[in-house]
Amino acid sequence: MMTGETFLPRAIPLVTVDPYFNIWSFDDHLYDDAPRHWTGKRNAMTGAIRVDGVWLRFMGKLELNAEDYYMEPEVIPQTEVEIRPTRTIYHFENQQVALTVEFMTPLLLSDLKLMSRPVSYVSYQVKSRDGKEHEVLVYLDITAEAAVNTSDQSVQFGKDARSIFCGRGDENMLTKSGDDMRIDWGWLHLAAPEHKYIILSTEGKRRICRRPWWEPGVEFDGLEGIMEKGVRPWHQVRDGYPALGCWKEYTVSTESPAEGFICLAYNDLKSIQYFGENIDAYWKSDGTTFEEALDAAIHDYQEINARAAAFDAELKAEAEKVSRKYYDILSVAYRESIAAHKLIMVDGELKFFSKECYSNGCIGTVDLTYPSMPLYLKYCPQLMEGMMNPIFHLADTVQWPFPYAPHDMGQYPLANGQVYGLNHATHVLDEKDQMPVEESGNMLLCVAAVCKAENSLDYAVKHKEILTRWADYLVSVGWNPENQLCTDDFAGHLAHNCNLSVKGILGIAAWAKLLGQMGEKEQEQKYRAEAEKLARQWEEAAFDGDHYRLTFDGEGTWSLKYNLVWDTLLDLNVFDRKVAETEVKYYLTKMNPYGIPLDSRCDYTKSDWEMWTTMLTDNVEYRDKIIDTMWEAVCDMDRRAPFPDWYHTEKAVAEGFQNRSVQGALFIRLLNW
Repeated sequence: MMTGETFLPRAIPLVTVDPYFNIWSFDDHLYDDAPRHWTGKRNAMTGAIRVDGVWLRFMGKLELNAEDYYMEPEVIPQTEVEIRPTRTIYHFENQQVALTVEFMTPLLLSDLKLMSRPVSYVSYQVKSRDGKEHEVLVYLDITAEAAVNTSDQSVQFGKDARSIFCGRGDENMLTKSGDDMRIDWGWLHLAAPEHKYIILSTEGKRRICRRPWWEPGVEFDGLEGIMEKGVRPWHQVRDGYPALGCWKEYTVSTESPAEGFICLAYNDLKSIQYFGENIDAYWKSDGTTFEEALDAAIHDYQEINARAAAFDAELKAEAEKVSRKYYDILSVAYRESIAAHKLIMVDGELKFFSKECYSNGCIGTVDLTYPSMPLYLKYCPQLMEGMMNPIFHLADTVQWPFPYAPHDMGQYPLANGQVYGLNHATHVLDEKDQMPVEESGNMLLCVAAVCKAENSLDYAVKHKEILTRWADYLVSVGWNPENQLCTDDFAGHLAHNCNLSVKGILGIAAWAKLLGQMGEKEQEQKYRAEAEKLARQWEEAAFDGDHYRLTFDGEGTWSLKYNLVWDTLLDLNVFDRKVAETEVKYYLTKMNPYGIPLDSRCDYTKSDWEMWTTMLTDNVEYRDKIIDTMWEAVCDMDRRAPFPDWYHTEKAVAEGFQNRSVQGALFIRLLNW
């Protein structure tokens, strides 16, 4: 187990815009290897500085072939990396200079146009350390790998008044879906104000494109040649790994540091297919063009950077009231959760689509919406509406034949209707693979939470008919669910699931409360009485001496009753408080080096559900143990990957999942309800 106090996750966020434009460092040092897409596929970026004629590498590592035997520059040693909610900051230094490099994506949920704008920033500062003057050149490039799904695909290059770019245009746009898949349409842009540009390419098969330190005499030739007469020749990406590059020269002294910033942007042309129609990203919804968006990103950089830094500081101050390690966890979870979504608008209504990453690639999954909601309830409840709007739309069409809520909207980026449990031969949904209690309870609890966060009943009133249908379904099921899946579907079907039963009961209670707030007191009393009756039956049937069971018929079993958290957060109060107190006391006896297992079947856990259980009581000892062991797991995980939410607790072994929207769940301690 890690024993130090330095927070160093196994993967570090760099460019985090959406599920496609999403690049991480899978290494402790930025120069240990090439950056990668969250799936682990290489999305190489290279960064170097030249100090008094000597090249030093700070980012990336080229994979050279035998015929490309060129010495790579030595590195400038990395001394520190800081992870904050909107940025990652790397520090490097040698005897001559100190270099700071920041990767910042302004995912500010108070500004949806800015949040959805497909632009991420890389900024740098070089200072003299020895008090002497130095001639410094700063260089950065990004390969065309970020614009293709696989490296055997080809891209074209271009240059306009503000940027250089590469990509495949509208070829293959929104024609396929999947999980382990990257974008292969649209245009990757690099815009670097006051810098010079270079497009790196090669004529030789399989030869790595020359970086400037390999051929000192012609180090920045090539842009005009490739763009001669506006021609954009196709280049196969694996033929040399062509790249977009930029550079700038400075004279650096103690009084005069070098400073600059670069915009990395992706114009995906159309973002999501929604019921057969290709839809623009939200930032275009007011008619803004990509050129206007990129101009605004460049012009407003200082203001945007200051706003993002202020948000980082505010979140830090609030999270550290819990603990410093809690702030560390939230800092890596913030960008991971938001950038696992894509925001669009259809007919004036927000649609905020999650991608079920490192799973089946589903889009708009309800049991991802449910755990992720604390982050969005806190900062922008309208995005919670945006997650649920497509589900209400689907449930109101002939596509959906069931009396309970759907599971998903399709497979990313195609939101054309549920695919989970779909028989592709018959195009019929198999009912045995549905999650009836899970998703119905999720939707009712999410709506109740949104109404509380917004202090308005409008959203519940708007969808009253469908919500009543789902509440009635839960009443018909009662307190003892039949054999079915829940959100923990990786563990398989389970009958008589006590934790799932809690969700169904609380869904009924939440609907009762909403009806009462609408003035429908008789209906409130009917549903409330049903929820209270079921809760009493639950308490008797689930009790197992000093804890409550995994299944009603499972003597000696146990599980995390994370769904119980909404009984207090929504002021429902249908379960006796002794249930939560008994459970937390028991959980403390099950603590492993990296947390508490999800249930008695295996030692693996889920980060989202663990954190939710810290809200069941005011037990500070329990809260701190969960946070501390989770912090250790983030740093010790066996797999290089964006913060997996499903991992083992005896040893920090990732079972599955990474780059997950559900990490928004970890913000539950900041709801302050």
